Amino acid sequence: MTRPKIASRFKRAKIITFLWLLVTLALHVWPGVVAPAHAQGSRKDDIVFNSRGIPLAGATIRICAMPASGQPCTPLAQIFSDAALTQALANPTTTDGLGNYSFYAAPGKYEIEISGPGITTKQLPNVILPNDPSSPTFSSVNSSGAISAFSLNLSGNLTVNGNTTVVGNLASGTLNLANQSTPPGAAGAGTVNLYTKTADKRLYYKDDTGTEIGPIASGSGAQTNVPNTFTAQQNFDANFEAKGPNPYFSLSRYGGYGSATNPPPTITCSISSGSTTLSCPGGSGDFQNGHSVVVPKAGAATSLTTPGQPTVTPTNLLNGTTTYTYQLIAEDRQGGLTAASPSGQTTTGASTLGANNITFLSCVRTNGVATYTSSVAHNLQSGAQVNISGFTGGVFDSCNGVKTIASTPTSTTFTTNDGPLANETNNTGTPTVTVIACNTLTFASGSFSGVNTIHYWVYRNSAVVGVAVGMDPWFHQEI
Repeated sequence: MTRPKIASRFKRAKIITFLWLLVTLALHVWPGVVAPAHAQGSRKDDIVFNSRGIPLAGATIRICAMPASGQPCTPLAQIFSDAALTQALANPTTTDGLGNYSFYAAPGKYEIEISGPGITTKQLPNVILPNDPSSPTFSSVNSSGAISAFSLNLSGNLTVNGNTTVVGNLASGTLNLANQSTPPGAAGAGTVNLYTKTADKRLYYKDDTGTEIGPIASGSGAQTNVPNTFTAQQNFDANFEAKGPNPYFSLSRYGGYGSATNPPPTITCSISSGSTTLSCPGGSGDFQNGHSVVVPKAGAATSLTTPGQPTVTPTNLLNGTTTYTYQLIAEDRQGGLTAASPSGQTTTGASTLGANNITFLSCVRTNGVATYTSSVAHNLQSGAQVNISGFTGGVFDSCNGVKTIASTPTSTTFTTNDGPLANETNNTGTPTVTVIACNTLTFASGSFSGVNTIHYWVYRNSAVVGVAVGMDPWFHQEI
């Protein structure tokens, strides 16, 4: 079965430790000095499954601030339905019909407690809801000592009385350097001097040996022209192409092709049956003698037989009025294709393949058998798996959940086998049954196209919708 499923502009420039060493100490050593501004909340999403791996509807979700204690846990935290933290949510909350729950809360640590009838209560302490790392906001940062930070973004001005040292990268929207008519001398031990020249207004630096490196340009990089010795791990987050011999020869450095960033060119040519000569009216591009080429569909005819006619059967949701027409084309291991199969068709398919929602009225369970009733014909098929949600009336309602239809006594009822669950009558809420409407394709015995078949291309209404593996006589389409 197959389912269609400024880098720093100043690399090496070590300019000063004051800025980066500032914010962390202020935040971690003297938190009282930092006044947080009103920021967005952090969102938590999760799903609760039962012991059988089925999403658990109606479970109680209790959110407590850390440190929390007791069972049920206390103290309860404030939770919200929006990122601005203006719309409060009830706490505890419950999972929906698919076992999902979500909320917003202020960044911090929380304990999440999951409980309910038939559930062994589970407490998850120290769940962290982080601040938005792209824009943590503070109204002010004051420190009489050092501030350390991985990055510092200011919308106003930065005033430093004394020296400013940056260990790592210095990022700025605008960094002004006065052009030097005469370059500075050698830098102090362990540092570099960064400067621009009056003559060309380009960027240079000198290390502590007085060696001038530059100009530094976006196209050419740092023009060192000297060997570099790396004593720590180097990470390359883009392509690396080498002329070799070590660590390897890259064909792209010699005009070749063969990578995602350096794909081979495509030209338009034609060839006659039995000929080994391609005619390329637009020229041969940069192909050269010795290059390999691929000419699709110019090989020998396939030995595969044309696939048989598919039988199309609507599945899970019946009695539709939509027509679906399917054909198959077999492909061999050399890329050869057969002719299209005879068309297989259904005129009773669902109007929408995939998820369909049906409104129901009630659920009555007696001796482990639940009967669900709708106001109109539901057209559901026995054996279909459905997701039932929307019944209310309690913290946990076992009329909700993912279930398999056992029978359809009438056009407006179906039953499920609920085992030892208690008797229940429930007509509360807005019950909805979700089913995945599909078309199933089967093939007559002997319709296999041959042992060299690699797969079948499946077309619906003349458009490709899926692929079935070579020896599989069955295809299930649900989108």
